[in-house]
Amino acid sequence: MIFPSRGWFSALVAAVNGHPDLALALRGLGEDLAAVVEAEPPALEEPFAVYGRQQMGQITGARVLDDPDEIWELAPAYVVRAPYRVWKALMRGDDPMRAAISGRVRVEGDLEALVRRISFRYIIDAALASVETHFADEGGRQ
Repeated sequence: MIFPSRGWFSALVAAVNGHPDLALALRGLGEDLAAVVEAEPPALEEPFAVYGRQQMGQITGARVLDDPDEIWELAPAYVVRAPYRVWKALMRGDDPMRAAISGRVRVEGDLEALVRRISFRYIIDAALASVETHFADEGGRQ
């Protein structure tokens, strides 16, 4: 599946929701999150934005936003933004803490709460490993 795409996002959410430690990782976090993959032509022509809520230890209501400006109306507890190349690097193993500290990833919301959960990164890593991913700028079609 092509990153970023609706199909890829749906597969990732399903994989994350299947992890037995997800409820523990989500405990005490805000109820919703949005993420934006900022456009970087020619690699990614349009921004890609997603939104999800957590309820009873699962991600619910996860969806791709037609317009990243919808985030303003949703007012999620967290918004994570980064250019396409930064998301790609994170998915390939770059340190998310370094990316946030250096400003390559911008986080709106309680950054400290997210930092306290960095030990749960293995949940995302396992989900990413289970989802076949092809990058838009490496011969994939958007």
